Amino acid sequence: MTTHPRFRAEEVKHLEFLQAVIARHANTSFLVKSWAMTVSGAFIAVATRGPSWKTAAVALGLAAGFWLLDSYYLRQERRFRTLYEKVADRRTPQVPPFTMDAEQHGDHVSWRGVALSRTMVLSYGVLVAIDTMTVLFLA
Repeated sequence: MTTHPRFRAEEVKHLEFLQAVIARHANTSFLVKSWAMTVSGAFIAVATRGPSWKTAAVALGLAAGFWLLDSYYLRQERRFRTLYEKVADRRTPQVPPFTMDAEQHGDHVSWRGVALSRTMVLSYGVLVAIDTMTVLFLA
């Protein structure tokens, strides 16, 4: 078992700040997913009652928009995770104290990699596929 050097109080506080941001982004991502499912489901329900491919197309557009928004928050979360790891790793060059600039000090995280990750494709790909089939069925 290896022992880790003790962190100074300001290093611990910096890590706590980063953990709070990561948790906030994760929570927002979850809320976006739940809103996407709710709004898309409501639009599809309305579209099938009084068959309207236009309403279903709006649901498709909204699902795509939520996918992009959720990808943004997930990307930000991943960037802050890399910043957290750099602050916690004492072997890497020092990150300035209390910096929250994940763009400059975190690792590069690609939009495409996040948007097409397994969880995003499973969440939104299914939603977009259902919306697309509804549009095609009602057209």
